[in-house]
Amino acid sequence: MTEWSPAEDCQTHLKLLQRRRDVQAVLIMPDHLKIPPFQADPLYLLVIMQAAGNGSVKQYRLSDRLVVERHISSWELEKSAVHGLGEQMATWMERAELVWAKDDHTIQLIQRLRRLSDSLQKRMLCREYSRMLRYFQETRDFLQLGMPLDAYLALIKTLQAWARWIAFAEGEQPAPELWSQVKRLDPAVCKLYEELVVNDEALDKRMELLLLPIEFFLSSKLRESVHFLLELMGSKQGAWTLAELLEHPLIANSGMELEILLEKLVQRTLVLEVPCGSKDGVGSEIGYLSLK
Repeated sequence: MTEWSPAEDCQTHLKLLQRRRDVQAVLIMPDHLKIPPFQADPLYLLVIMQAAGNGSVKQYRLSDRLVVERHISSWELEKSAVHGLGEQMATWMERAELVWAKDDHTIQLIQRLRRLSDSLQKRMLCREYSRMLRYFQETRDFLQLGMPLDAYLALIKTLQAWARWIAFAEGEQPAPELWSQVKRLDPAVCKLYEELVVNDEALDKRMELLLLPIEFFLSSKLRESVHFLLELMGSKQGAWTLAELLEHPLIANSGMELEILLEKLVQRTLVLEVPCGSKDGVGSEIGYLSLK
């Protein structure tokens, strides 16, 4: 456990939390590890609850300090150990100091959440790659239509997805200070971002210069990025329909841009498009069969 030393009134409050039956653990965000939005002096208390109450927030003052107490259900954390934490919660869990826990199971759960598992890493790489693919296509389409401001916004989103991909590829969760993180992990990609936002050339020229390295990345990192989806598709005999894939628990609500990703995989002959039976007798539904 940490040697963090709160003020006397905070110590009293922590003792009260430890006596509550519903509290499983208490984590505190240290002052030197603040995350955006930066505030003057709040002390974050993250309290792990047994069941209900996930996401509830309390604010109060202890002496002259603002205390923000956030409740996260242990059930939600158990689910997150499989499906992944949101980026803000992942940052809190990584940087907060565990000052008390009721049992070893809770300690082990928090430790699991602080690591990026291989299965979750594969899924996140696939998600960010698919987002990058979508926004890159939007960038090119907007440029061809003579809509540079819309193209610029899409290109920023492309680079952000690339930045998150880099973080996940290095076994890290994307940080709130994303581009500082990427500057440490892959300075060349950070340089591309800087060239886009600070270069003196015309906007359309700056954007066109970035299309080639992005396209090269999308081509060269395809196989590395889609392991998750190909393994999932290979887990059953026969083809998958788009609806079946979208409804899969590991894909539903994941934010993965599945349609454009499948289109790319068909183009690269990693996935075969096959006809499936149609109930109404009008045409055949499209199915997708993994070739790897």
